[in-house]
Amino acid sequence: MRDKREPFELSATEALHSIATDELTSVAWIESCRERIDAREPDIQAWSYLNPDAVAQTTTRVDQGHGPSIPVGVKDIIDVYGMPTMMGTDFHDDTPVSREGGSVAIMRAAGCLFMGKTVTTELGHRHPGPTRNPHNLAHTPGGSSSGSAAAVADFMVPLCLGTQTTASVIRPAAFCGIVGYKPTYGDFDKSGILANAPTMDTLGIMARSIDDLGLLRSILLEEARREVTDVSLSDINFALLDVHPWNTAEAETRRVIEALADDMVRAGARPVDLAIGDQVKRLIELHRLISGYEFGRSIAYERTRHLNQLSTVLREGRLADGREVDSRRYPDLIREVAALRATLAEALKVVDIMISPSAAGPAPASLESTGDAAFSAAWSLAGNPVITLPLFKAADTAMPIGCQLIAGFGEDERLLNVSQAIMARFQ
Repeated sequence: MRDKREPFELSATEALHSIATDELTSVAWIESCRERIDAREPDIQAWSYLNPDAVAQTTTRVDQGHGPSIPVGVKDIIDVYGMPTMMGTDFHDDTPVSREGGSVAIMRAAGCLFMGKTVTTELGHRHPGPTRNPHNLAHTPGGSSSGSAAAVADFMVPLCLGTQTTASVIRPAAFCGIVGYKPTYGDFDKSGILANAPTMDTLGIMARSIDDLGLLRSILLEEARREVTDVSLSDINFALLDVHPWNTAEAETRRVIEALADDMVRAGARPVDLAIGDQVKRLIELHRLISGYEFGRSIAYERTRHLNQLSTVLREGRLADGREVDSRRYPDLIREVAALRATLAEALKVVDIMISPSAAGPAPASLESTGDAAFSAAWSLAGNPVITLPLFKAADTAMPIGCQLIAGFGEDERLLNVSQAIMARFQ
């Protein structure tokens, strides 16, 4: 057994502590991550663009007396100054952009060092990019934040930005065996990000620890860092969300989630029954209709000028769904969503979290699909904060199985604290 981990293996929180105690330098951390990328990228293919000046930029920052640089990756539908934004296509202009998204600018000002842009599926939809799952290269890493999940899972960087319209943070994080976090809708700025469906698009975080999520969340909110506080499971009310699409999950996935619920009860947590099955099922259908209608408008440039260069799955999927809605029906759908959000907010007052699978099962053994997004669709549209935790592995393949925790709208800090407690006890 090794006595000491390599710098690239550290979480951001651990590395920053090591730098503060003079056990590690910021430059050595960045160099270690870059060496890891160079060694593993031929297999994983997580990056669409790599910053050639990452080490030099860190050295300059140190020489100027600034704090340590935090190595991060950014999904390639988000603008980063000096880097191209290709959005998972081969027809966009590869000229480096001269303006960056608001959240990226906030992170840069706080000391984040952008190692590069991570692979996304085509326009943040379902057509896969080249990225492989680090746990088994024959399995999908999920989508659309595929490169971000794989880069964090393979220890290339401790943190990456992803985005979620349906399940694009939660599903790839679950498939790659890391922590994924979609905050309450509207918490993080979305400027400089390719819109898919603005009613539900959300910037999210990939990490390997809850502490790192808390660190980057504080940065993105431009607030003093709030430490994640472990809570007692005996203070937690929870609901097992065994409503649609629960029955579509694989038997092993249902079994491990049910076992977790039983373990939580034994640890003192209190189970609560929630009668919200009809609302969840309707939100999933509304998500399909609204996201299709909004997506058709958001990618009007690509749709009208490059239609024949778009994949079949995009043209016959979300774009086709959008044609079921017109400008007269759309406001009615939005009003229905608002009513459902209010109903759910009232129902969730009696629980701290709901527990469900993050996906139907572990990552499928295919590179032609990114997997089923149904388990996150309702919560993307409702706007609730969600985390996936890497608690389980499939018995036959050892591929990760994620557990999804959902909290009430705006209850992100409670969600992080409960997640920390569950990770500490059951991981």
